[in-house]
Amino acid sequence: MAKFCPNCGSPLREGAKFCPECGAPIPRNTAPYTAPPAQTPQTPVYAGNGAVRQGIPAPGFSDRVRDARILAAVKKNRRAAGVFALFFVPLPLIGLLVYSLISNKMEPDQALRYGGFLSLVFLIFALYGFIKERANNTYEATVIDKKSRRAYRHHDSDSADYTEYITVVRTADGKKKKIVEREGAQIWAWDYLKVGERFKYHPQFHFPYELYDKAKAPYIACVSCGTKNSVEEDCCRKCGLPLLK
Repeated sequence: MAKFCPNCGSPLREGAKFCPECGAPIPRNTAPYTAPPAQTPQTPVYAGNGAVRQGIPAPGFSDRVRDARILAAVKKNRRAAGVFALFFVPLPLIGLLVYSLISNKMEPDQALRYGGFLSLVFLIFALYGFIKERANNTYEATVIDKKSRRAYRHHDSDSADYTEYITVVRTADGKKKKIVEREGAQIWAWDYLKVGERFKYHPQFHFPYELYDKAKAPYIACVSCGTKNSVEEDCCRKCGLPLLK
């Protein structure tokens, strides 16, 4: 059996007392040199809920939904939405009353009826959105199917066909849900969620979808401003809020 220098691994002649390469003394009965096993480079993977907040997160849902900065941003957005609703709801009533005063085409009592009705409708929609957001019905689900279809809309003299994008999911408690998005509006679930992927829905956030395995995500969107960030980033490049990692 060939012998090798225990210091540098160079091959030795039979009976050599010193290594011809490094000069190290060779003890008697030198055991064969065994090269150390090659080290396979490891791609660093960081815990999603641990202290390290960098790189590709390991599978799991983030605990950053309770981050003080994110909660403050949610509160600020709700306040802004409330101010906008207070300003927007009475506009139909005020607008029609002004129109009736500067025009002979509508009487003030008609303006009160029509404007009041429209303002009431706007108020109902605003309250519905407020209650739905406050309900905070977060759920966990898995995408089981995706499909699209052409739909037709008819309203008085305005009619058009459009595409509906339907993402079918099954929640953790076994219920089947459909996330329906329309052409011309925000198409988030259809673009972001793939069949077989597990996710959480956070209705309190501007961008409400969080993937379980973010390493497969095309991006991570900011929950407040919706900006698309690379999966490797830790905070939103636009507003600086922590991403759900």
